Amino acid sequence: MKDDVKMSERGVALGEQGGQRSGGGLVVATGVFDLLHIGHLRFLEAARQLGDGLIVGVESDARVRRWKGPRRPVQSEEDRSALVGALKVVDRVFTITGERTDPAFYVELLRPLHARYLAVTADDPLLEVKREAMVAIGVELRVVIPRIENYSTTRLVELLGPL
Repeated sequence: MKDDVKMSERGVALGEQGGQRSGGGLVVATGVFDLLHIGHLRFLEAARQLGDGLIVGVESDARVRRWKGPRRPVQSEEDRSALVGALKVVDRVFTITGERTDPAFYVELLRPLHARYLAVTADDPLLEVKREAMVAIGVELRVVIPRIENYSTTRLVELLGPL
């Protein structure tokens, strides 16, 4: 986790929130979370239902620019992390940095977290890479929500026009 992660925690420690969730254990979810919308919230709520705690990895500004172009992200990684971390379903937030997206990268990134689940959406562009990586470390990959039509940051940016 060394150079690829910056971790920030909320005031509540994992496991102190009471009430065992369906499967127990720690859940990890990752994403850009640029302009927070209902699709993001539904995804994180569904992810949280898998276990006792939810850690969210927010993609760094540099990674987002490489994938989505120079006009993205709209909000800084610090702002996106703060917004995601303020959601009551999220226990901790970390920032994913670096250029790699191979299975070994996800193994190195997630192994130290000792998660039971990696929650993803049905349209995650790195779904197969993440699936391969999770098998290697015994983490169960779960598709927790299909794509919710008409809810995406890209669509919001298009609706808002040039920024």
